[in-house]
Amino acid sequence: MKPQRITRLVALVAMLLCGPQLTHAAGNAIENDWAAIEHCLGIIRQCQTSDGMIRMKGDGGPVWTVPYFSNFAAIALLAANDAKQNRQDVARAERWLIWYARHQESDGTIYDREGTTLSYKSNGKRDATDSYAATFLMATWRYKRAIRQRPSPEITGAARKSLSAIQTVVQNDGLTIAKPEYAIKYLMDNIEVYQGLMEGALFFDSVGMDKESQNTRKMAARIAESLGKYWFEQDQHFGYALDMKGKLSTGLSKSYPHGLAQLFALSYVRPTRPRLWTKVNQTFTPNDKGVPIERWLIAAIRHAGPKELEDLRRATRKAALRFSTKEVYVERPAMAVIALLDGKARFADVPAFRKK
Repeated sequence: MKPQRITRLVALVAMLLCGPQLTHAAGNAIENDWAAIEHCLGIIRQCQTSDGMIRMKGDGGPVWTVPYFSNFAAIALLAANDAKQNRQDVARAERWLIWYARHQESDGTIYDREGTTLSYKSNGKRDATDSYAATFLMATWRYKRAIRQRPSPEITGAARKSLSAIQTVVQNDGLTIAKPEYAIKYLMDNIEVYQGLMEGALFFDSVGMDKESQNTRKMAARIAESLGKYWFEQDQHFGYALDMKGKLSTGLSKSYPHGLAQLFALSYVRPTRPRLWTKVNQTFTPNDKGVPIERWLIAAIRHAGPKELEDLRRATRKAALRFSTKEVYVERPAMAVIALLDGKARFADVPAFRKK
């Protein structure tokens, strides 16, 4: 037998005996952070009901479901599967995607739900059109990547409808408003819409939907070109919202939305702005309500030195292990998983932009 074949055979036997092979980054996550990751995954699993819905809290009979946050929960399940395969978690994500598809409105939007585990219904509310649809596209692509085959027509159709929902709120400059009845262009929403469109393009590519793929990439490029409108040159930070007249809302006095908007930009917008990282650290702390520790970690991965980064990683692990279904909503354990894993779990960067 040739040496190359022997090497491949040894590798195959090792894989069969030891389970899925992990990347170096994933191995580090499992070694250092997996207890916290698994704790957070357990909370997400508890939040899923028998019909596939992922509610905000997995404790007791009351139900409140915000699909935007539930999409992050599905993304977290799939991110953990990338590091350590878990077919049941992939199936949980699939059940959520199917639930979402079955509860979409005809225009691709979706409402929050309220009630009990035995009976719940739409409450006629949704915080946004753009970010709900965008995060669904992200979850759909990551699910497709996990199963390595074409998803059901139900999920594929829901992805197409989600793209249509985003198209209804795109403005002349390419940025999106939160929803037709609330015409404000939020920085954080537009970062997520860019990310959803880019991952949506990968999904549409993978299932042969070329027209949809081309549209998503064009829409994403227009967001990147207009994102510079949020930069407040006078005080060297990002504004968090634009109105329809182009007026920019700015400030660094409140952890939310001011602080969180800066962390979004620091995490994903290119080129990086190291001075902004310093300013944010001088103005806010990871303990501030409205600026969760896991969001700090995501930004720190791009900006912090080794000691600062490890301190934030340790703090995220500590916070995550204290989470319970009674005390946090599902997005916190979901984002903690995404932050601790990073790598494939990370959302797309928004490329260099120009101010118009």
